[in-house]
Amino acid sequence: MATRGSYVYTYRDLMAGLKGNKTFDHEIVDMLIQMNPMLDDMVIAEANDGTSNKTTIRTGLPDVAWIGFYEGVQGSKGSKKQIRNTAGRAATKLEIDAKLFDSDPNKNALLLDEVQAHSNALMNEMADCIIYGKVTTEPKKFNGLINFYSKYQANSSTDDTVSSHYVFNAKSATQASTAALRSIFLVGWSQMSIRCFYPQGTMGGIQRGPFKKYVDVTDTDGGTYEVHRQYLEWQLGLDVRDYRYGGRMCNLQADEMFDTSGVPDYWEILRRMTTRVRDDGGVRQVFYMDKLTWEAVTVWASRKTAENAIKYGDLNERIPHKLFGVNVRIADSLNTNEDEVSQVS
Repeated sequence: MATRGSYVYTYRDLMAGLKGNKTFDHEIVDMLIQMNPMLDDMVIAEANDGTSNKTTIRTGLPDVAWIGFYEGVQGSKGSKKQIRNTAGRAATKLEIDAKLFDSDPNKNALLLDEVQAHSNALMNEMADCIIYGKVTTEPKKFNGLINFYSKYQANSSTDDTVSSHYVFNAKSATQASTAALRSIFLVGWSQMSIRCFYPQGTMGGIQRGPFKKYVDVTDTDGGTYEVHRQYLEWQLGLDVRDYRYGGRMCNLQADEMFDTSGVPDYWEILRRMTTRVRDDGGVRQVFYMDKLTWEAVTVWASRKTAENAIKYGDLNERIPHKLFGVNVRIADSLNTNEDEVSQVS
């Protein structure tokens, strides 16, 4: 999917551009894309420092002066900050009993089934890390989106220079439990806003090792037998270069999302988030939420259309794939009981 006026590369773009390159595993990438459409959205780049990516983000703009004839302009410069993000490395090991594999008349189907299962597990782990990864508690991973959108401001605050300005609290006044909290993320993918990266020289960070035959392994009772073995590996990191292009609706109580009283106007919060989060510069903007939350969103929309006699199409361009004209992805990784997000002190 092309994005106006921008240069964005997704895994599908990378796969198409390297067609025929034997060092790039098209089959695995294609499987991963089918399992999680986030790979169709997220912009990727090769790291510029081995397994890490040094990124310069702008924190302030230069000065501008009004001048008259015969007047000079004072020099000025904007402020910048350099950050370094490191890629995480996830791997899974496929093992098939050698006798089972050798005796199977359809070996390719058996191997494909195992590769799909392990690819699915790898995809689930990586999708979870893109959202919830936290190096302070799991240092082998990378920091996910929650680290950049971890606090919200008071409703009256207008400080748009901090990431908490783009986090919206959906907690109800009567909410007694924090056992089943959910979030909706709005992400604007581009090379200059939010993107993922892979280590240098890894061809997308995805690698399938050689299919090694007749490897001895030991069972739980100390006996040995032979297996055919293969490793699948994925190295990836996340850069949030400009937090103004992302947002989060947090503290959604899963068992209260369909209530009609005593809860915030969820639809209003969604509209405020889409208005506040920037979408200029050719970004690819996408909502991410779990399936139950998307069900609730469609209910909120139907209530608004019924109350206000607004055509459904005025709110949703294409159901169930868009919301306010923004693509919606159902992300299983968001079906997680989250910690409550607190207000900035």
